[in-house]
Amino acid sequence: MSDAVLTSTMSEGAVIEGKNSITLNNCQMTVSNTQRNSHAQFLDGIMLFQSFSGDAATGNSHFTMNGGTLTNRQGHLFHVTNTNAIITLNGVKMVNDDPAKVLLSVCADGWNGADNKATLNAVGQHLDGNILVGSDSELTLTLSDGSTFTGSIGGNITNAAGDTVSTGTGKVDVTLGNNCTWNLTGDTHITSFTGDASRIKSNGHRLFVNGKEMNIQ
Repeated sequence: MSDAVLTSTMSEGAVIEGKNSITLNNCQMTVSNTQRNSHAQFLDGIMLFQSFSGDAATGNSHFTMNGGTLTNRQGHLFHVTNTNAIITLNGVKMVNDDPAKVLLSVCADGWNGADNKATLNAVGQHLDGNILVGSDSELTLTLSDGSTFTGSIGGNITNAAGDTVSTGTGKVDVTLGNNCTWNLTGDTHITSFTGDASRIKSNGHRLFVNGKEMNIQ
C-alpha cells in the first residue's frame, strides 16, 4: 500500500499471521488499540503472530515500512509472538505516545506451537523506546545506514492484565553498523554485539554482553 492514510481506533493498525506480509510506502498510520482481541494479552499497534488455526501457512511474517509516519497512542508499538517475524523500517517517522514507550515486545502471548522470534532491521532509521524480549524469546537487532537507537533492552514483561510474562531477557543479538549510534536509557543485557563499541553512549547505564559488562563511555 502506498500514499495512504490509515487509522485504527479500537484494534491493531496491522496484523500479520504466519507466512504473510505487509509493505507500507509513504503511508500515515495512526493506531489506538483500546481492546485485546481473541487470545491476545497485550495492547499493541502492530502484531505479528501465528495461531495455527489453519487459515495461515507457517513461515516468516514480514512487516516493511518505507518512509511515512507511524503513530501509536496506546500499548506496545510492535508485538511478536508464536512466529518468526521480520520487521524492516526505512526512514519512518515514529511517534509513541504510550507512557511505557515500548518499541517492541517479543514474548509468549496465549498461543503455542512455535518460537517467539523477531528480526528488527533499521535502515536510516531513528528508533526510540524500550525493547522487551522474554526469557523464552529471541531478537536480532540490526542498525544500518546511520540509524540510531535510543533505548534499552530487557526481559521484565507484564501483560495488559497485569500478569507477569517474563522476568529474564532471552537471546538478543545486536549489530551496530557504520555511522550508527546506540544511546542507552537503562541497564541492558544482550547475548552478542557486533560493531564499534565507541558508538554506544552509556548515559550512566551499563551494557552486559553474554554476562560480561562492556567498557563503554
